[in-house]
Amino acid sequence: MKTNEQQSHDLEVRNAFSGTRLVHKADLRNYYYQHSREATEQAFRRFLYGLEKRQTIIAVGAGGYEFHDRSSQQTTKKKLFSPNWSQELASLNKSVQAAFPYIQYLCWETRALHEFMLHQPGQNIFIVEAEKDVCESVFYHLRQQNPGKVFLDPDRLMMERYVLHQTDAILVSRLITQSPRKIICGLPFPKLEKVLVDIFVDEKKYYSFQGEELVLIFENAFSSYLISEITLFRYAGRRKASKKLRQFISTQTQVELSLNPKHTK
Repeated sequence: MKTNEQQSHDLEVRNAFSGTRLVHKADLRNYYYQHSREATEQAFRRFLYGLEKRQTIIAVGAGGYEFHDRSSQQTTKKKLFSPNWSQELASLNKSVQAAFPYIQYLCWETRALHEFMLHQPGQNIFIVEAEKDVCESVFYHLRQQNPGKVFLDPDRLMMERYVLHQTDAILVSRLITQSPRKIICGLPFPKLEKVLVDIFVDEKKYYSFQGEELVLIFENAFSSYLISEITLFRYAGRRKASKKLRQFISTQTQVELSLNPKHTK
């Protein structure tokens, strides 16, 4: 249970960032150094640990923290994005892993987006992203195992003519360096932030997820899962789409962004 002193202390922190749902670690550090006599990094870490332990703030990744609103319990309803993948994706991952044990790659399937959509696609597309130097080798390896179903970095015309006629097509493309990723039970899966940026940027490849569906995907993803705006916009920056993405979210969706643009560069 919080002591009166801790409650007062936490209220001061909340008031200092009034109107801000999500705050960056650097801002908390600046606040602490301005209001504490013991302005050391070790003392700041204890301060930060105390806020987290008392659930005044909750870490949302990449140095971002969200204030816990106990009255609405909005934060606690959100989950980490960890979809259940199909057996087909697991088998695809094993094939790549066995043939190329030392490369960096990611794999996922578009059915992971279906929960955010109004109109459910009848197709599930498998996405494999591999390092630039081995991307074509991965393509030829998978094409040999799945003839007629594997496509290398398809454009919209190829998507319309060939890919969409396959119920379980496999798309192979180059992996963007420093892509947000995580390993789940041995499967290298992209973080939700990366998936959102990719479907926004790669309109030709993911054109079936555009328009009103794209708006729904972003709104439902932000309302259901913990999303790091820092991770989202840093990766968007690597894809030279940070400003465009921020404008889309701000003007076309109901998502309320929390961080100042300077903290997401």
